[in-house]
Amino acid sequence: MYLNEKWNGFRVAFGIFADVELCNHINIINHGNFIAEKEKVFGGVGFVALLFFGASHAGAKGRYEVFKDKVPAGAQVSEPKAVREGGCREGSTHYIYVQPSETPTRISGLSIPIRENPGPGQYRYITFSWIKWGGEEIGLKLGAKNAKGRAPGKKYNYTYMAGPGKELSGLKVDDKVTGGWTVVTRDLWKDFGDFTLTDISFLCPTRRDAGFDNIILGATQDDFADVAPKILPGKVAAVEEIDDAAMDSVVLEDVPVETDEEAEQKVQIDWVAQIKAGGFIMYPLYLLGILALVITIQRFFTSTRGRLAPKGLAEKVCACIEKQDYDAAVALCRKKPSTLGNALGFIVEHRDADWEAVCQTAGDMAARDIRGHLSRIYPLSVISSLSPLLGLFGTIVGMIEAFGLVALFGDEGGASILSDSISKALITTAAGLIVAMPSIAVYFILKSRISNLGAQIETGVEQVVNTIYLNKKTV
Repeated sequence: MYLNEKWNGFRVAFGIFADVELCNHINIINHGNFIAEKEKVFGGVGFVALLFFGASHAGAKGRYEVFKDKVPAGAQVSEPKAVREGGCREGSTHYIYVQPSETPTRISGLSIPIRENPGPGQYRYITFSWIKWGGEEIGLKLGAKNAKGRAPGKKYNYTYMAGPGKELSGLKVDDKVTGGWTVVTRDLWKDFGDFTLTDISFLCPTRRDAGFDNIILGATQDDFADVAPKILPGKVAAVEEIDDAAMDSVVLEDVPVETDEEAEQKVQIDWVAQIKAGGFIMYPLYLLGILALVITIQRFFTSTRGRLAPKGLAEKVCACIEKQDYDAAVALCRKKPSTLGNALGFIVEHRDADWEAVCQTAGDMAARDIRGHLSRIYPLSVISSLSPLLGLFGTIVGMIEAFGLVALFGDEGGASILSDSISKALITTAAGLIVAMPSIAVYFILKSRISNLGAQIETGVEQVVNTIYLNKKTV
């Protein structure tokens, strides 16, 4: 038999000690509101006083606040320092702060029945708010006992979680952690069936810290309509009887024991998520990267030997000139349109004009074409210089925001709030270097190719000029 001290005071005052029998169970809710599932009371005055006392100390009708700025009387937090100033909404003064090293932090000392059709002191729905300042997963686990009949709760381990499910298992309410305060409202009975809630554990398994606030139970959806949105659809598990001994053995067999070295090897960086978190500076870097790729592909197909100095063209033209077959030489140049072909064709066609003027004009034609090819790869040099500067600018902006968070939240987010924000900010510098390094490499590769082909054009022009000059001297 469990008796409240104030109830004992009423019994003494009204002299009903021998005439009152409180049987089976008393649920203490909202600072002293308790209901006897079965009681036989002789003495009307004492019973009226009891009802008056319970009503005067009850909270909101059909609603039980597990944590809203503080825990209820009779409950306790395993880590008292976890209750910190702040909250998920205006008016909240405190919330529960959890680090991975302090997982799980627990509120214990509860005894609250969860039922399909709640009676007095029983509940069905839950709402809570949580936030994760980094990492991938967050969870809230319910301590349960006295599960009756169907036991879907064991299928989900009486746990709500958000994230990819790499470290936590349970009923997933969201595929990812949003990074801001999120309100979760669930139908406990549909999710887990009948059970008695004994405690609530707060799970923060991966890097960075988390916060929990406004944990409230309700008998109906309307009981916390002022603090939570409409109930999310519960996932009803199939009716199943679970052998507790078998379940325990499965858990022990399936969960491997990790060494510290194995845990360190599992630390991986999700580059896709990091790139998405790079901020607005990533968009011009995307544009520069695409532009560099287009220029690279185009220049590799246009700045080729065939378009600048076809192999063997000068030798074939010289052979025709030696035979004084100038028409064949011009035909060869036109057959292979290129920088060298255009210059040689001009020389052969104007072989009888002023010699210095022809040579000067042919040289200018070739030089102008070479400069055109070089100018088309020059944007790669600009991109390779601009990308790191944009990345550095993004990093500086990110660090300003990171220190702004520290100024705003103080030590609420822990030291990791700074390191995580800076790591995201550094993504822009990494992205800038990723764009710049191949761009500058391609620029110098193409520049070297064009310069080499330009030297071959000069050699071909000199070869044809000498052949025509010598041929004329011979004639």
